[in-house]
Amino acid sequence: MSSKIDIKCVYLNENFEILDANREFYVYFDAVGHDVNTLEDFTGTGSLSSLKKFLLSENKQNKYKLLKFKKNRHTLKTNFVTAYDSIFKGQKSVCLKMIDIEQCIKFIKKQNNDTDELIYALSIPNDSIFSYHENDNFIKITQFYNNKKNVLYECDIDEWKKYCLEQKFIPENQESAFLNFIEKIKTCPKEINASFYTSLRTNNPEILENLYFLGIRFVSNGELTVVGRIVLKENAEQFRQQKYIIEQLHTDSLTKLFNKETITTYAKRVFEEHKKENSALVIMDLDHFKPVNDTFGHLAGDKVLSRTGEILKEIIGERGLVGRYGGDEFLIVSYGMKNETILRGFLHSILLKIKNEFAGKFDDISISCSIGCAVFPKDGTSYDELFKKADFGLYRAKDKGRNRYVFFRDDLHAELFRKSVQANDIVKYADREVQELKYMAEFMQDIAVAPKEAVERILIHLKETFNLDNITVFAGDDLRAEFSLGKKLVNHQNANYAKSNEFKKLLSGKNYFTNSFIESTLETKSSFRQEMELSGIKSTAQCILGTVENIKALITFNHTKISQLWAEYEINCIAMFASALNLLYNKNPQKIIF
Repeated sequence: MSSKIDIKCVYLNENFEILDANREFYVYFDAVGHDVNTLEDFTGTGSLSSLKKFLLSENKQNKYKLLKFKKNRHTLKTNFVTAYDSIFKGQKSVCLKMIDIEQCIKFIKKQNNDTDELIYALSIPNDSIFSYHENDNFIKITQFYNNKKNVLYECDIDEWKKYCLEQKFIPENQESAFLNFIEKIKTCPKEINASFYTSLRTNNPEILENLYFLGIRFVSNGELTVVGRIVLKENAEQFRQQKYIIEQLHTDSLTKLFNKETITTYAKRVFEEHKKENSALVIMDLDHFKPVNDTFGHLAGDKVLSRTGEILKEIIGERGLVGRYGGDEFLIVSYGMKNETILRGFLHSILLKIKNEFAGKFDDISISCSIGCAVFPKDGTSYDELFKKADFGLYRAKDKGRNRYVFFRDDLHAELFRKSVQANDIVKYADREVQELKYMAEFMQDIAVAPKEAVERILIHLKETFNLDNITVFAGDDLRAEFSLGKKLVNHQNANYAKSNEFKKLLSGKNYFTNSFIESTLETKSSFRQEMELSGIKSTAQCILGTVENIKALITFNHTKISQLWAEYEINCIAMFASALNLLYNKNPQKIIF
């Protein structure tokens, strides 16, 4: 693979018309076509206004943006964007540069073979990064300039220190700051922030730069590594803004743990590539968390989740990584445990800390946690196999009374596990259906007492339970979007389609319906399907308030990633929700205001 990242560069005039663009720009948008003349031709609808505002801002050269651009006629891709005012052939213009984030990720993985440096390298074109590895005492400094990578230093850090002093890359009045930096980085601190004048990058003692070394500690395969950026002092604030934006791609906003995608990807790499002995996959979720949400509100629930994340990071430390898998469920990848006894002590610490942390804080609601654990390679050699067995352990821990951990034991669990896998869909379907119908029954009781709070709770619950990407509520005579949860959808600001005869037929006299747009089912696309596809919706459930002839509000439950059929219990829940809401609305419309 070439050591080159394709930077798409385009010059725009004051009317945002394209004056010129480089080859990479047109290659990237090849499926859109060479008739790309304005921003609208290559920008996703949801990004257009944000991009225009960014381009018009006076200090845009000190900022970065993450925006979606058309990859082809049907696909949007996230790009890292920078811009600055310029002159093109004597005409005032703006130069816009875009880097496909997915390409950046592949580049870093293949070129450096060091994914820990990923979040620090998304602004590669003219920058430097450094990494220090405790196990071999090596420091590496890599410079990216004009799309090319150049390793400036890769050696023992003490030898590097000696070399820099001998070559007089560090002025005498800066030696103390430099030596402090060396000693500090060797301790592998959680964060490092050092600044001194030096000619490290210029190799010329006469040309000094005031460089900032900004970094954080990572644990990579059980080894301590400090990774960071080297930036000019005047660019430090710019870097901090960029770092914050990019970290949002990897972390859960509430708990600050790794998000589901990141922790899952990491787990697969640990178990399927690195194959470390005595690694373990741990699934943990909170006991009695739902009553806290229902009784004390979601703010209290959020505080519980946030503190749980802090506790898990404190206990796990350097012996693993933890992520929020979803809701009140957490995924832990542990390594470096010499035997199962140590691992059991580690899990026992989690049980005690969680139990004690929340004791007495929510009246008679006792928050604890249940844990399932599977060990590599004893219980499996792939992520999927280990996950199923750890999940089985979690199920057994719940079944035994909660507040405990269960290791998968082949001699005890093999037969029961085999049966549970065979009957997995039936058992999970039945269990979940019973749970959800109970929840809907509680909702129907709550709605009579506190309708607004009950509706908000049930919408959040349905989004999380059904793994929905978006819920939108439309209200008023023009059925405009008044409330939304989850992913923001394009072309979804109103629901005028609900007034059509086609929509009335879909309702078939009911106050709800579900629809999944599976490619093979329809040769001719209906106008309703086209409306949904314009918004990126691949599967939807919709329920109305009012009557078919006089719709006062519409609630849509949407999947955007995959087109999937709705389970029977999901349809039952939505039907009950729609009926309960309609009864209350018809009785007193003022009680429900979105």
